[in-house]
Amino acid sequence: MKDPVCGKEIGEKGEILTHNGKEYRFCCASCRWAFENNPEQFENES
Repeated sequence: MKDPVCGKEIGEKGEILTHNGKEYRFCCASCRWAFENNPEQFENES
């Protein structure tokens, strides 16, 4: 699985966020924060 913000391969670990019924995983809190503040920018890139 790839972090939708930075594109880093993260597997099953990392920060988790559910948005619009879909689960997203992030390599770190900073990437999760970026997604939370502008999800539309990243939703279609995952």
